[in-house]
Amino acid sequence: MFQLPSIYFERLLENSLDIVIAVDRRGQIIFYNDGASKTLGYTREEVRGKRGIIYPSIEEARRMMKAMRSEEVGEKGKVKNFETTLVAKNGDQIPVSFSGSIIYDENGAEIGSIGFFRELREIRLPPGYFERSLDHKGQVIFYNDGAHKTLGYTSQEIHGKRVSASIYPGIEEARRVMEAMRSEDIGEQGKIKNFETTLVAKSGERIPAAISASIIYDERGQESGSIGFLKDLRDIRRRDQLATLGELAVGLAHRVNNPLEVIFNNLDILAKHLAQSFSDEEYIVQEERVESIQRELAKIRAMVSRVDEMAHGERYDTTEYLRGSRMADLGRDEVVGPPHPLRVRPATQALSGLRLLVVDDDLGVCYSLRDLLTEEGCTVEVATNGIEALKILDQKILGSEPFDMVLSDVVMPDLDGYDLYMEAKERYPDLPVVLMTAYFYDKDHVIKRSRLEGLENVLFKKPVDPDRLKETILKLCKP
Repeated sequence: MFQLPSIYFERLLENSLDIVIAVDRRGQIIFYNDGASKTLGYTREEVRGKRGIIYPSIEEARRMMKAMRSEEVGEKGKVKNFETTLVAKNGDQIPVSFSGSIIYDENGAEIGSIGFFRELREIRLPPGYFERSLDHKGQVIFYNDGAHKTLGYTSQEIHGKRVSASIYPGIEEARRVMEAMRSEDIGEQGKIKNFETTLVAKSGERIPAAISASIIYDERGQESGSIGFLKDLRDIRRRDQLATLGELAVGLAHRVNNPLEVIFNNLDILAKHLAQSFSDEEYIVQEERVESIQRELAKIRAMVSRVDEMAHGERYDTTEYLRGSRMADLGRDEVVGPPHPLRVRPATQALSGLRLLVVDDDLGVCYSLRDLLTEEGCTVEVATNGIEALKILDQKILGSEPFDMVLSDVVMPDLDGYDLYMEAKERYPDLPVVLMTAYFYDKDHVIKRSRLEGLENVLFKKPVDPDRLKETILKLCKP
């Protein structure tokens, strides 16, 4: 079997994105790679020859050595994925997983140890690292299990093959990677770190990857090959994509709920007019139509709520909708009753005579709430932001036409619901303020902060139930 020169393994350890550290039999650091320097912050010069500098205590260093010498953790002289803690130069304590071996001389005496420390702060699943080594002709001469697992080729299938014809999509991409290694524009000449490229698996799948590698030079300074780590970026790209989709879902839920608020409010007004305008026989038919609309709107609201929950959860279920294609499972279409039962409104208007200020950056929501509350006998004015609302409040107070209550959205430009509440509370301490939100959670902790300052009434999850809204107004303005 072909034996790689030791320089290949030296370069491999130096370029590892994980922390690689070796110590002598006295525990003094004799090897410290770039990954260790990047993670821990110490330079090679700062740690070389030091003992215990990277551990929180001498006890922790001893605990790890005891595990390596024990047969309880695994094979004596070795540990795999042993969890410990390192301390960075800035004092940060970094959880890591350690895999290493004790080094013995020909007489079986300990002369030191070496190992990989994998950082666990961000993820606790091993990233898709794999390694490959090339000679000066670009032929693969070293190919590890990680490469086999990711690319699908066996070592026998890839050994001796030109890399440009096997794992790269073309000669141009292979040349681009080598040009980057030879260039000083990206970093130190002869090295690259986290250089993004594309590999091609045996199945034909294109795999985005980041390569950290070094050119190997002989004693005359001539290129004799290269070696490097390649990191599969598919999971990282997928996580980034899911994060983007989560942000999109939250924004979509907010934007959809405002039109739903308008539809629900206008439907409530329409139902009231139908009850007053049609005979009992005709109204039964119209009532069924309105209830049908309300049921379908309630389904939409439930789906929007589910999308928002998925965006803030750690996982979600999928379901097959075409053979080989899947979609997010938003739940079955359950039979949903109307959000508030239709009934003939009494002639008396419990809210009659109240003066209300509605504040929302969506003009459609403002107008629909104005029309809904006007039907109940209220006098309603609207504002599309917090600053405009404060101006209207000041004008009406000066004109001896004070408002009985302010109904405000939470998320608005200029002044959000919290800022408006705090300003109104300071200027008009007896004026009730009710906040409403299209979000299914307390975005930016606006509601939490407002409640800490004394806010008592919040209407979550637009569209707001008109009956619940009226009950809240009655409770605050006509106790």
